[in-house]
Amino acid sequence: MNNRYLTVGMCQPRLVYAPQDNIDKALSLIDEAAGQGAEVAVLPEMFSTPYEPSAIRSAVPLTPCALQRLSDKARRHGIYVVAGSLPYAAKGPKPFNRACVFDPEGRIIHTHDKLHLFDCEPPGGPSVRESMTAMPGSELGVFKTPWGTAAVLVCYDIRFTPLIQILVDRGVSLLFVPAQFSTATGKAHWEMLLRVRALEIQGVVVGVQPAQNPALAYVPFGHSITAGPWGEVLGDAGTEETVSVVRVDMDECARIRSVFPLIEHRRTDLYRTVWQDGD
Repeated sequence: MNNRYLTVGMCQPRLVYAPQDNIDKALSLIDEAAGQGAEVAVLPEMFSTPYEPSAIRSAVPLTPCALQRLSDKARRHGIYVVAGSLPYAAKGPKPFNRACVFDPEGRIIHTHDKLHLFDCEPPGGPSVRESMTAMPGSELGVFKTPWGTAAVLVCYDIRFTPLIQILVDRGVSLLFVPAQFSTATGKAHWEMLLRVRALEIQGVVVGVQPAQNPALAYVPFGHSITAGPWGEVLGDAGTEETVSVVRVDMDECARIRSVFPLIEHRRTDLYRTVWQDGD
């Protein structure tokens, strides 16, 4: 792997109400991404199910097998897989909305349980009460890659600025955001959020969503996007089912940070954002 250039495959499946079909489709898109030279394949949030309570509940039993198959794919292709998120059964009555990252050996090297649950009725709808079907996580971690320190935030997490500042302080220059924004919130905020977060970390943000499917009650926005350290859109997958492969020059992150030293100019003598455990 060339540590300067990262080739990322944004896998944008069209979800249906059959969870096994969704998992099969996700795995086939990983094959396609690897075939196009992707070194990291990225799936969307809840890629096994539409973002609807009954559909999510029905997908929970399939998660363990899906994770094993994802591990096999990562190992077979020798790539990293950011496995969007899946409903992951926990000890409590509801699952976590969990993202897993596989390394080229097929090992899970990082997990992130969605921290902020989307209990909202946004303008344009639809009304969502994620807390009815999932439990929130309570940890924020990072992981190492050949291209720099990376992290995962799931969907609604991307709206919370303190998380971004904490990740910057932990050295993150590569952020993955599996999501399922609706068509209303996606049109209003999706590209804006990804570009601003890329500006804030002066790094690369890869946001991946499902393709649009008007047959669903909750219609995702599509438009998986990779944004660069100057806030530019490096790739937009549109609204249809596809694999969009983007080649990123990670050295550009260091160059932007050197000529526009935003992080160095922070007044830490006056203010600071910290995780509650003191890290």
